[in-house]
Amino acid sequence: MTISAITPKGRVLAFEPILRPVMALKSGKTRGSALDRLMFENGEEKPSGPGLSQLTDYDIEQVDVALLGEALGRAKTLHGGGRAPLLFAPASFRTLAAPRGRREVLGIVREVQERLNARVVLEVTHLDPGLPPSRLVEVLALLCPTCKVVFARVELERRALRAVVGCSLAGASLEAARIADPEDEELLTRVRLVLAGVGPRMMLHNLRTTAAINAAHAAGVSYASLDLTHMAMAAPNKSGGQVSPAAA
Repeated sequence: MTISAITPKGRVLAFEPILRPVMALKSGKTRGSALDRLMFENGEEKPSGPGLSQLTDYDIEQVDVALLGEALGRAKTLHGGGRAPLLFAPASFRTLAAPRGRREVLGIVREVQERLNARVVLEVTHLDPGLPPSRLVEVLALLCPTCKVVFARVELERRALRAVVGCSLAGASLEAARIADPEDEELLTRVRLVLAGVGPRMMLHNLRTTAAINAAHAAGVSYASLDLTHMAMAAPNKSGGQVSPAAA
């Protein structure tokens, strides 16, 4: 399913959902799936974050709800390594702050939790760096009865992080592509310590190599979603203390 939208400047953007396996790095086991948004313009894949932020509030809401609904249809089963599986699901702050958008998203969340016996980890995306933390706390309180585990999708910028620190979030999530070298354990450790002020857990999205998985594991990152299409290395031998993506 492709969802199309036109920006105020006339750019035609197409969005597609994809489910990626999620690994709990401490155990090395699959813990569920993460919904990712793919964006295309003129047939070429581009980063979805900047494109989505250029849409009107109404169009962002339509894209968020349609992609979540499509993901629900695809996720007929989720695997949680013997525990209730997790589904990491992104939704824009503008959608969650609006009563209609929030109602639509939470309706899908309830359906996922009831139909698949899964725990939905809502990821709040597109947080304006100038957003007052009190406004985020207010929206989180409205989500809490249905979705008790909420992460913030963040950027590694001081002003952006100030908007989400101390808001009682469960964790922070970050695109691996935002890190200069996702295979650098020392760098990942520094990033994790910076993001600890957002929440106690960290999700790293779209890891593409087993070296990156092992570095994230060693750095204390909690979860990782795996871009299996681009996986460049075979699963390592776990006897050396490394984490294998084979279970995903």
